[in-house]
Amino acid sequence: MAAKIQSKSGRDRLIPALLIVAAMMISACGGGTQKTESLFSRDETQDAAELVIKANGKLMNIKKRFKENEPRYEELKSALKAKDENKVRELSNRFVDEITAGSQQGDEAIEALKKAKNMNVNEDYRQYLDLKIISLEKYVEAFEQRRQAAELLAQGYDPKNVMNRDKVVAEFRQREEKFSQIIEEGRQTSADANEWARESLRKQQKQ
Repeated sequence: MAAKIQSKSGRDRLIPALLIVAAMMISACGGGTQKTESLFSRDETQDAAELVIKANGKLMNIKKRFKENEPRYEELKSALKAKDENKVRELSNRFVDEITAGSQQGDEAIEALKKAKNMNVNEDYRQYLDLKIISLEKYVEAFEQRRQAAELLAQGYDPKNVMNRDKVVAEFRQREEKFSQIIEEGRQTSADANEWARESLRKQQKQ
């Protein structure tokens, strides 16, 4: 079967983009230094840092889930190739549950970053946060496509029914293509945010 699951490339793009926002934010919030004061007003620094730590915890859990499930994607590809209906359904159901749980944590991380953005923060940093939020929303949207693709296999895959099988596989491929497209959009937005942050810090250092 030619169905292609692009789990590793998607995961490799997703995880660094998800984690870099938390890493940069925590370093910005650390210790009440001069850098901290340039990004947050003094009276809200601690509150902002707590929100960032909360978001970082959610993102670390997402990373753990992806790492643990990567071998199962290889199993699913093998099951599709072997037309092993029971294994395809078993693995697909597991992915639906895992992606649902991961997306919920992604939504919670986004909410925490939105709260931080709405605090009294430096305008350049607010723009950085806004871009990162958009990027995370793209990742959540992409993995909803993957969840629906897995659900499609769990509910409709039947290797003995050639017509139905081909229809399910065709829709599965379409959702995987959408997944890759939206992941790339999220990756680009994340890269734009990182460049914005670097440029803002360079400007501050020159002042």
